[in-house]
Parts: sequence; C-alpha cells; structure tokens
Amino acid sequence: LEIGELEEYLYLLIQRDTDSLSSFKHLVYGLRKLYQLFDKDELHLALPSIKRPDKLPVVLSKQEVKKLLKAPERILEKVMFALTYDTGMRIDELTNLLISNVDLDRGQVHVRQPKNKKDRYITMSSHVVRGIKKHLALNDPKDYLFESPTRKGMPISKTRIRTLLKEAVEKSGIKKDVCVHTLRHTYATHQLEAGQNIMVLKESLGHVDIRTTLIYLHIAQLDPVRKFGCMESLYVKGDG
Repeated sequence: LEIGELEEYLYLLIQRDTDSLSSFKHLVYGLRKLYQLFDKDELHLALPSIKRPDKLPVVLSKQEVKKLLKAPERILEKVMFALTYDTGMRIDELTNLLISNVDLDRGQVHVRQPKNKKDRYITMSSHVVRGIKKHLALNDPKDYLFESPTRKGMPISKTRIRTLLKEAVEKSGIKKDVCVHTLRHTYATHQLEAGQNIMVLKESLGHVDIRTTLIYLHIAQLDPVRKFGCMESLYVKGDG
C-alpha cells in the first residue's frame, strides 16, 4: 500500500462520511497502531493529524461576504476582494498577479510561485471574470492586474490592500476581526461546504501539507449534496 493511496482513501472517507468524524478518528488511531505493530513508520507518519487546533481562523458568513463586496464604491476594490474570496489567493500572490496570468476565456488564474515552489491554476467564477473585464476597461492597468495608485506599472502594495480592506470592513458593519487572509480562510471553508473534495482544495490553496487543509474541517458545516462555487452560491436565483 502506497502512502498516496492511503492518504487519498482517508480524505475521500472524510468527504463521504463527514457526519461521523469520531468514526474517522477511531480508524486513524487503529491504523496507527497497526502500522506501529508491523513497524511501518513511514506509513504511520503519513496519517493525518486529527487534533483540533487551539485557535481556529476567523471565517465570514455568506451574508457578511456580500456586505463586504458591496461596501467599496470603486470597481478596483470590489474586484480585488471578490477575486481573493473566489480563489483563496494569498496577499503576496494578489499583489504580484500579472494580467498575462489571468485567462478570462477559460476563467482561470495562473498563480506563479518563486523558484522551487509549485505553480497552480485556480478557477474563477463568471461573476469575477465580468468584474475583471470592467476593471481592465475602466482602469487600464499596464502589467499588474492591481496597480499602485501612485506608480504606474508597479503592483499595488500589501499595505494599500490592507488599508482598503479595513475601510470596506468598517463601512460594511462587520464586527469580526477581518484581514486579507480571512478571505482565504472563508474561501476554503465555503468550498468545503459547497462539496469540494479536500484533496482538490489542498491543491487550490497551494498547501504543501494536507494537515493544514484539514483545519477547515473543524469550521465547515458540511453538506455532501451542495455544489461547488463560492461566488456563484452567493447570488442564487431569486436572491436580490
């Protein structure tokens, strides 16, 4: 039995039997004892940690996300926050995102990483694609999707993004402690709640260790019949 096969089985098991995490825990404990007995240390170490983290990340509700996205008056902020929520990108990935790495026809973002780190593609919703098209037409950025307001052709700074988000949070009336990474946590949680496979989510987030992704199982209210799509699920038919 290969390590990858064991991991895939365990994570698929979580997806199919999410109402019984206690059963999953008993299975993991049993497998650990079994592999210890047969001196399979490598496989033993590959089993996921199921310890509840001491502090869970802050996550926004769907209604709070709607309020946040409505708060900014300018299209730039609306699109920037919507893209962050829709893809779960990190703030440094957002600032360094080139227009050439955004495929509007395919609805994908190519997140390029520094040397020795793995690039990844993330799918965007149709809402975000339309927003980006409006942003490009109105603001005409040169190279970076989100440019510095004072230095044409240079990326927007992390400080500027944080300031704009803080202003939007205050205007929206959200009382939670929200930072840019909160949108990433919210993306991950809402993706799981929409029915996304946790292994696919791990790749979308760019996590090296699946145990980092498993944290969101402690937050998500899982329902296996729901469908994927963070932005799509915000604006369902009949929802004004």
